[in-house]
Amino acid sequence: MRRRREAERLTRDQQVEEPVPSISPDEAVDIGPQYILSSRQQRRWLEVGFDLQYSYTDNMFFNEPSGPTVGSTLLTTSAQIALTPPEWNVAQGKLKARAGYQYIWMNYALTGARIDPTTGFRKSDNDFDAPTASADLTETWKHWQAQVGVDWVRLLSHQPTYSAYSEFYRDYALRWSVSRAFELGRKHSLVAGYLGSHHMTHVDPTPGMDDGDRNDRTDHTLLLGYTYQIAPRLALQPGYRFQLVQYNHANRMDQLHTFTGGASFALTRWLFVRAYGAYELRESDDALVPDYRKWDVGVSLSAMFRF
Repeated sequence: MRRRREAERLTRDQQVEEPVPSISPDEAVDIGPQYILSSRQQRRWLEVGFDLQYSYTDNMFFNEPSGPTVGSTLLTTSAQIALTPPEWNVAQGKLKARAGYQYIWMNYALTGARIDPTTGFRKSDNDFDAPTASADLTETWKHWQAQVGVDWVRLLSHQPTYSAYSEFYRDYALRWSVSRAFELGRKHSLVAGYLGSHHMTHVDPTPGMDDGDRNDRTDHTLLLGYTYQIAPRLALQPGYRFQLVQYNHANRMDQLHTFTGGASFALTRWLFVRAYGAYELRESDDALVPDYRKWDVGVSLSAMFRF
């Protein structure tokens, strides 16, 4: 989840004020929507955003293709608020600060098959919420951007009752990135970048073991995103992401490849609709970690207000 949030931030501050919905369902756990590539024309002090996504995934449990995979619909709802003070002129560029909070609700199988055929349990037993706080500083100069930031994420389960809000995962992350935007023409843009992050996590320890930090890790991500503006309000946005994940307390390294694509349409300056798809695969050198493949497709409606 966090890898999509971090990837979005890498290009956010090089973008225009009009956001577009997320590329894929898991990206709903990100802070803030994606943006059509362009230069910002105005800075304001406050952002308030809402996003509603309805999607389908063919592998909700990230199982290997050789085993049973379970598909499900997913409704992702998010609300966010962020403080965005005016930028400062620093050296040859501009320095921008941002601090925000987002709350996300993830609800499985509101439509379609509601029972997991492999276990007999309800798919909605996997519903969870994700409150996230973040802050970052971004330096931009010409077509370049460098950013450092921090995140605090909690994942809350609705078990044994929906009102339980039981924390099952906590993550404190430091991230750093550099990227460059290429203007290929009046309607074509390309962004390439690198993102690094270090995650300090906590989960319930395995009985008899002191491994509550077993998900601590360092991520290195390479990103490539392309935007083609078909019409003044319509854009196509394919992309590719490669991620290398090194876990601190285990002899484990994962490689993830994600191919994304979407078409976004701006209904107004603050309201956007998007259709998207994503294909993701993971390869791990740990035999106990599934080498999964998964497809996600969906539609979303987003609103962003700036004051």
